[in-house]
Amino acid sequence: MPLKTPIRGPKLLTKLLLLGVGLLVVPWLSYIQLLEMERLLIQGQQNAQLLMARGVSTLFNNRADLIDDLPIETPDTEPLYVARLNSSILIDGDISDWSIEQDQTRRTFPSNTSSEDQDSSFAITLGEQIDNLYVYLQVNDDVLVYREPGDLNFQAADSAIVDYVSADGVDSQLAITFSRPGTATVYSLTTDIQGNHQYSPSINVVAYVSETAQGYDVEFSMPLSMVDEKKIFNVSIIDVDDPVEKTMHAITSTTASDPSKKLNLVVFRSAETMRLVNGLGYVDAHVIVYDAEGRMRGESHPLIDPDEARDRPKFQSGWGFQWLRPILHPLVAGESWSELTQEESDRAADEALADAQSGIPSAILRNSASGGQSVMAFQPILTTDGVLGVVTLEQNIDQILSFQQVGLRQIVVVSLLALLVVLILAAGFSFRLAYRIRKLKKETTSALDERGRLTAQGLRAEVGAGDEIGDLARAVDDMIGRLHDHNRFIERMPRTLRHEINNPLNTLSTSLENLQQAQSDEDRAKYMQSARRGILRIGAIVQNLVDAANLEESLTSEKKRKVDVNALLKSYVQNQNAHLTNVEIVFDSADSPLEAEISDFHIEQMLDKLIDNAVDFHRSNSPIKIQLSRSAEYFRIIIANRGPTFPEDTGHIFEMLVSQRPEESRLHFGLGLYVVRVIAEYHGGTVRALNLANNSGVAIVIDMALRESMEVEEEQEPSSHRLRLMPIFTSSKPVTTDA
Repeated sequence: MPLKTPIRGPKLLTKLLLLGVGLLVVPWLSYIQLLEMERLLIQGQQNAQLLMARGVSTLFNNRADLIDDLPIETPDTEPLYVARLNSSILIDGDISDWSIEQDQTRRTFPSNTSSEDQDSSFAITLGEQIDNLYVYLQVNDDVLVYREPGDLNFQAADSAIVDYVSADGVDSQLAITFSRPGTATVYSLTTDIQGNHQYSPSINVVAYVSETAQGYDVEFSMPLSMVDEKKIFNVSIIDVDDPVEKTMHAITSTTASDPSKKLNLVVFRSAETMRLVNGLGYVDAHVIVYDAEGRMRGESHPLIDPDEARDRPKFQSGWGFQWLRPILHPLVAGESWSELTQEESDRAADEALADAQSGIPSAILRNSASGGQSVMAFQPILTTDGVLGVVTLEQNIDQILSFQQVGLRQIVVVSLLALLVVLILAAGFSFRLAYRIRKLKKETTSALDERGRLTAQGLRAEVGAGDEIGDLARAVDDMIGRLHDHNRFIERMPRTLRHEINNPLNTLSTSLENLQQAQSDEDRAKYMQSARRGILRIGAIVQNLVDAANLEESLTSEKKRKVDVNALLKSYVQNQNAHLTNVEIVFDSADSPLEAEISDFHIEQMLDKLIDNAVDFHRSNSPIKIQLSRSAEYFRIIIANRGPTFPEDTGHIFEMLVSQRPEESRLHFGLGLYVVRVIAEYHGGTVRALNLANNSGVAIVIDMALRESMEVEEEQEPSSHRLRLMPIFTSSKPVTTDA
């Protein structure tokens, strides 16, 4: 038959560590609250920006003159589109900081010398930012010829000429010349009435030249206010390949697809719209106005200077603990965590813009150009004919991100510290608890030798502790004490039996020998009587040993019947006085009958045990008194005698194999009072051992129910049913306990 392996739980340390780890639910709940607070703040920010965008849109509702105010296009012009620049532009001959797709506005103009030769061809890219026009020229030139310093003949070196109509309607011209790579010199060219050319440096135009593998690049900027409303614009590249003769090799100009037309700049921003938007004073918000075609018509200044944005610390770095969000977020929201990419952000903005063009306002969370995240609101501009345009209002949420960062940091730090403290305390407590338990286990184990014999009478470890381990130690100490008494009883029993049985056996043996040798009938009768007494003594010894084992079994089959307890005790006392010598039993009770449902045989057996003890311990020439009293539902029997008193703790004397007799009293095995307790409890009662008030003797008090259906509670007996302990002896006080 296979043995079953016992299932044991984890150790105390493991349980306490698991409890400490379970405290992680606290930061988890804190993160849930933090996440809900973040969502609430972002939702509030979106609602606030929608209201702001609605307020801005009211400025442009039914203002088609502002939204549709594009540069005038005449039949003799062709548009040259200018892209919007969002970042700060540095005039350094490098187009990488424009942050635009060059294909949006980049146009290439081939050389007019040969269609196959790329020499003298160039590409132009146009951009606009804050009322400034930015131009980037990429020139193909196989031989670079720089202008000699002081030489004002611009056609004697490589240069760029810009033709435009000024704001006052005068045809004007700019010459961009350079004597070396770097900052170029810009001259304003004018012609007087006599046809003489006038040259003057232009302080409003900044240009820079850088060499490339294909030739050179020119980057320059000029205010849009220099160009009139028609914005007629033309750029020409002068190519000189002979550094000695300095004759012009070719001249390439921006030309329209139709030679009969001119190019004009198409800047989608409206000056009046820009003035209105910037006049709102939203210094921390970026406002953009689009027309129905999705073209930008005006915008406020950027949220933050791009140079400042690059130096600004990002909220996602450092001590932000942002790496925890992908771990914690799925536990809270039940969905995987994914960072919003720039492509997804731009796609969401395009979809929201399309919805706004359909008349549906919305607000989204997107990646801002300055880093971090921002909230962007889209509000349609309405007219009687439908949607005229869209107003977008973008504002970063640095404060919300900072709040979320600080909150997450506090949650992590406080949780880790709290968890560390709890684990340290739990480990210390568990080590201390385990040490106490091991100490108790060691002392308990050492109380028994290899053969199972007791080597100690009690425990010392943890007996004085007030917690549950102390309770366990005291219970084990009491158990060891009882085992010690039981072992002493077992060890003493063989000697007691040998002594007690040898005496009647010797008497029996002697009587049988004398009986064999007896000659007369009188002697035979005397020796036969002596042998019979020896056999009876041996039977009494054996009977004492089996009384306790047979008592409970006999009580289960015994039936109670209604008996007059007063008459039963009176008859019992008379019989005892008849055969007892040198002692008197006094019975005190009322004369009226006292009927109760009892087992009279076991009541007499109980009285036998008590009278035997009283006879053995009573003081000479003093009576033994039996007192009977009653209440409405209970009756009480008291057996008292003068003599030695009980010890202070009398609770254990009613246990099996407990005897208060001296060592030399070998015939008694500590079963008498145990039998008394069992019989009293069988009758629904209790038994107590008390000392007389003046310590002159002892009394055994037995309370039993009058009817079988009633029970007596030892500690909480109803006050209306309590029986007063009447004076046992006329010269003594009422019976009380010393404890």
